[in-house]
Amino acid sequence: MKLIPKNNSEDYLEESSSMSFNLKDLFLRYLKYWPYFLLSMVLALGAAYMANKFVHPQYKVDSKFLIKEEASNMDILDLTGLAEGNFRSYNRTSNEAIMFKAKPMAEDALRRLDFDVEYYENGPFIPTEIYNKSPIKVEVDWKHPQMTGGFISISWNSLNSYTLKFNDDSYTLHDPTGSNLLIENPNLIGRKFPFDKWIETEQCRIKVVLLNSNQQNGDYSIKIRPMSSLVGQFTGENLQVWPINPAGSVLGISLVCKNPQKGIDYLNKLMDVFLEQELKEKNRLASNTVDFIDSQISGVADSLVFIENRLQNFRSRNKTYNIGTEGSTMFSHLSELETALSQEKFKKEYYQNLKEYLVREDYNEIVMPSGLGIEDPILNSLIENLITMQTEKSRLLSTQTEASPAVREVNRKIRDLNGSVKEVLINVDKNADLVIRNLENRIAKIEEEFSRLPLTEQNLLRIQRQFAINESIYTFLLQRRAESAIAMASNTTSNKVVEYAGPGAIPITLPYMTNFVMGGFAGFAIPFVIITLFYAFNQKIKNINDTEKKLAAPLLSQIGHNRFKSNLVVLKEPSSGITEAFRALKTNIHFISPKEKQVTIAITSSISGEGKTFCAINLASTFSLNNKKTILIGCDMRKPKIFGDFNIKNNIGLSSYLSQQNENLSEIIQPSKYKNLDLLLAGPTPPNPAELLVNKHFEKLIQKLELEYDVVILDTPPIGLVSETLEILHLVDLTVFILRHNFSKKSFVNEVNNLKNKMGIKNIYTVLNDIARKDMNYGGYGYGYYKEDRNRKSLFNRIIGNSHRNVGI
Repeated sequence: MKLIPKNNSEDYLEESSSMSFNLKDLFLRYLKYWPYFLLSMVLALGAAYMANKFVHPQYKVDSKFLIKEEASNMDILDLTGLAEGNFRSYNRTSNEAIMFKAKPMAEDALRRLDFDVEYYENGPFIPTEIYNKSPIKVEVDWKHPQMTGGFISISWNSLNSYTLKFNDDSYTLHDPTGSNLLIENPNLIGRKFPFDKWIETEQCRIKVVLLNSNQQNGDYSIKIRPMSSLVGQFTGENLQVWPINPAGSVLGISLVCKNPQKGIDYLNKLMDVFLEQELKEKNRLASNTVDFIDSQISGVADSLVFIENRLQNFRSRNKTYNIGTEGSTMFSHLSELETALSQEKFKKEYYQNLKEYLVREDYNEIVMPSGLGIEDPILNSLIENLITMQTEKSRLLSTQTEASPAVREVNRKIRDLNGSVKEVLINVDKNADLVIRNLENRIAKIEEEFSRLPLTEQNLLRIQRQFAINESIYTFLLQRRAESAIAMASNTTSNKVVEYAGPGAIPITLPYMTNFVMGGFAGFAIPFVIITLFYAFNQKIKNINDTEKKLAAPLLSQIGHNRFKSNLVVLKEPSSGITEAFRALKTNIHFISPKEKQVTIAITSSISGEGKTFCAINLASTFSLNNKKTILIGCDMRKPKIFGDFNIKNNIGLSSYLSQQNENLSEIIQPSKYKNLDLLLAGPTPPNPAELLVNKHFEKLIQKLELEYDVVILDTPPIGLVSETLEILHLVDLTVFILRHNFSKKSFVNEVNNLKNKMGIKNIYTVLNDIARKDMNYGGYGYGYYKEDRNRKSLFNRIIGNSHRNVGI
């Protein structure tokens, strides 16, 4: 804003038409409400602090587990197209990570831990869980319905009995069948029961054991947790499993829990169970082999005992113990051939059993061929991979369904392996038939020579042959059983625990910090949004800077709120801030109209109540105190007001002169009791005030008064309510349009602009009246400089007032 010559088309001030965003103004707009922001922040952070008191602390426990990537035997011979990329693309590490979150795995671990009863120490805000530190132990009979889902109070004041209470409003009655029933307000209140004895009610069956006999009294709470609830907790989002290095096979396992030691125990037990199940799965193959051999041995052992008894009886009866040289040679050859024949028949029986398993797709009882002495690398490799894939399928089904892509892929591989094994079995079965026929033919040739021996020797040889065959089979089976048992005993887990969970659990402050951050944000956002909405929907003039930017007519001054009882502030309170503001207004008018020139000023507004008369009185008073002969004319004959402030009767005035009832100016002009200030009151209300103001008689009156007075100030009717005011504005040197802070509507600014831009009132200026103390200061002086500042006695208001600074006049 800059001064320009008076004859310029813009009269006094040149405003930039740009309505650019002003960050400083926006900051100052909100800054003046800082006490509300401070109060809101304190309340919100206090609420967050109290909320944290009702939140259990959270801890994070970690461990590391190695998943060993085992080489696949399918690289030996690829008969199915599953080797290399297809087979190895299956990410074993990812599958094992899923297994750690599987419910069967979690249930197995939880059954080995005492987690079904949680113990709490009652605190001022919330109960705190005490794991492994409770002076009591509660045993739960899960074959009986149990009250779960809420706190149960156990208190005692003697070593003999305790009191059981259900304090919560609702509980879940867990039935052994797995069904749950909601129970509200259970009736077990304040009943006493003895320690170390089972108690049974409709709601529970438990036994409370007092571990610390030195504790004469106590008050604790417990919470009974069914397995389904525990499994849901320990397999949910609180348990995270992830690869520590994408290129490696080490898994990180973390658990977020309320009690760090409880989390440590669970993670360690979970890893132990995982290793146990892996070892159990590895031993399953050896166990199947041992079981199969045991079933064969039982029959062979009976036959061997029976034949041994026959041999002894025959020798005793015939007194024959040794076979001749020729018979001994035959016996040796026959024993070798018959042993080989029995082994081949044993293998063929295995092949037949294997075919039946493949047809039924029952892979759980398959025995590895190598365990029975069948050293066929192709068949052994296929069977091993088939069992491996079946194991993978079982593990996947613990967490997924048959329709999942991973399970469907495993099923496809199993079908391909099944077909490959069947093809191999056809070939090995044919080979076994050829070997058996060859052995049988060779045995038949030797038996022809056998008939030339003596009859007694033949019979003895036959019994010894049977004994030798069964003995060789029995020895073979025992050898294979021992090998399988040794293999089972020597099995170790491929995976291993890299790092057990231990002390040093990480406390998680995120929930606490989140509450404080959210509280701080809410404390700031709530007043911010309210103030923003207030400004957005408020139709009254609030922001001084925005109003000044939108005005086409320059803003000459800002008048503060009148806290005095009288409207004659300039005359009665010369040291007040309002008086200083009117002095500034007078000075700005002198820039527009030089001091030596007579000036006629019209004071108007859009509607009644904007402080038009107040400003007219005090502006006239300011000129009079500056030794300017001033007259104040009350032109608002509909609602005359000036007479009341000066304690003068309104029985004669402008209406009397314009209606020609009294044309003597000296009689209608009344002197005030203040020097250089005369008054021409509105007078009695006429029936036609508009016609009186627009006739030539009024114009001549103004011309006469301009010859006698240095300053003529007209208190006109509101321009938005009556039509004659517009005519008056053409008779004056300048027009001062009054806008009242927090009263005048924003649309009144457009009315001012229209007067200047569309109706040709070029010499129009504005004054913003009745500005609240917090929205302004007086010419840059601090509070306490003016009288109304010194009268403020509230220390709180004085402190707040020091922060309210805005753009000066």
